[in-house]
Amino acid sequence: MTSATVDDPNVHLEDPDLIGRRWRTGVRLLIFADASFVAALLFSYLYLRGLNTENAWLRPGQATAPIGVSWLIAAGVVLSAVAFRWALRSIEAGAESRFVAGALLALGVLVIDIVGQVLQLMNFPFGVEDSAYSSAMYTLAGANLVHLLLTAFLGVAMWNRGRLHIYSATSFWQVRLVSLWWSWVSLAAVLSAFTTSFIAGPHTGG
Repeated sequence: MTSATVDDPNVHLEDPDLIGRRWRTGVRLLIFADASFVAALLFSYLYLRGLNTENAWLRPGQATAPIGVSWLIAAGVVLSAVAFRWALRSIEAGAESRFVAGALLALGVLVIDIVGQVLQLMNFPFGVEDSAYSSAMYTLAGANLVHLLLTAFLGVAMWNRGRLHIYSATSFWQVRLVSLWWSWVSLAAVLSAFTTSFIAGPHTGG
């Protein structure tokens, strides 16, 4: 007769499905909280632009950030999310090697995007204190960079766990949760790019 201890890795004190549901709820609440934060940033951008108190939105003759760069960064996040979604579908079908390849592809695209976001922050043609527009752009770009870095951390974990054959067609709920977060981050990037495409305020003469 054998006995099992709490330290035995084959012993589950709780049903894995119950743990999965609990984690799904946690991730959804995290996304909801983060969405509230992003919504506040986007509202602040539009509020400052619309109000333009004492013409503080843009100083006279100030250069602005190229709109296309933000859209390129957003497109990169969306592409990486699509790649990770493909990885999710692969592990659902039991194709572990395709999952590892998909996770690595998604991570690679995301790393390129991180470099692009850092370069945008380093090459803004204005200082953070030059105007309300400047402050808003630095804040939004910084928030997007935090999103990308956190997602890259999760991507590395997914790739490594896939490489170690931890996921299978019958056990992949963590991958689904990461895919949910990845999709939200891509949506946040698109919303940010869309919002910052509107630059000239109603009282700036532009």
